[in-house]
Amino acid sequence: MGWLTALSNKILAITHGRSTAFFIAFFIAGHGMHLAGKLTPVYVAYMGTLGGLVLGHAVQENIMAVKNDIPPGGPDADNKG
Repeated sequence: MGWLTALSNKILAITHGRSTAFFIAFFIAGHGMHLAGKLTPVYVAYMGTLGGLVLGHAVQENIMAVKNDIPPGGPDADNKG
């Protein structure tokens, strides 16, 4: 199970622990369900809704960052340079 912990930590490091990591997990699960022949229209609609919410949240964060003059990447970004 150490490989699963390492993979989870790597994904969270890339996504900075945001809802994107949650969406990636469901994206992978959806592909697994498709390969097993268990993918239903309900799951597809659920994932479409969740993806729209993640996208809407990202757009909202970008709009607020521009209004409040916050540098790109947020407070947890690695600002090298």
